[in-house]
Amino acid sequence: MSFANMSLKEFNNKLSSSSPTPGGGSVAGLSAALSASLLSMVISLTEDSELNEYMKKLKENIEFALELIDKDALSFNEVMEAFKMSRQTEQEIQKRKEAIQTALYNASLTPLETIKVAKSILEITEDVAQKGNKNAISDVGVAALMAISSIKGAAYNVYINTASFKDKSKTEKLNKKTKNLVRESQIIADRIEDLCLNKIL
Repeated sequence: MSFANMSLKEFNNKLSSSSPTPGGGSVAGLSAALSASLLSMVISLTEDSELNEYMKKLKENIEFALELIDKDALSFNEVMEAFKMSRQTEQEIQKRKEAIQTALYNASLTPLETIKVAKSILEITEDVAQKGNKNAISDVGVAALMAISSIKGAAYNVYINTASFKDKSKTEKLNKKTKNLVRESQIIADRIEDLCLNKIL
């Protein structure tokens, strides 16, 4: 069964079990979906709004973020399967090493996708914070928190995989890209927090 199709109770039960999946990467995907859903609600509550142009994009973001919940788990499973490969001969040992590195690389790309979709949501959040229904500004604030949590959470999952790369140039490249996205996102999130608090307090 797809994690994304589970009930909230089922997902939380699975998350709190000894099973390694779903894990932090899947939670990052869920956080992005929750952020986009909250923004959709706020836009729906904003009358005659130019923000309506974001509704289609947010719907796409929600669908993709939910897919990433399962994609992250599958990526992790592929890494585990690579580690289980036979290593009886030198040829098998080499094949296993290559499979592990390929799986680790692919597993680092999935959370990077999560970061990108969550950053896209965060950018929309800033506009909603400026133009959205003031009575729902606290919801915009929570949406921003969910988006930045998704981004930072997914970043951990990039780093945990790149740390095991044998090709350190790949490690450096992906880590640099991730750090830049996190830094840019944090700047946006800080602006949104100021906007929300100024409208509330």
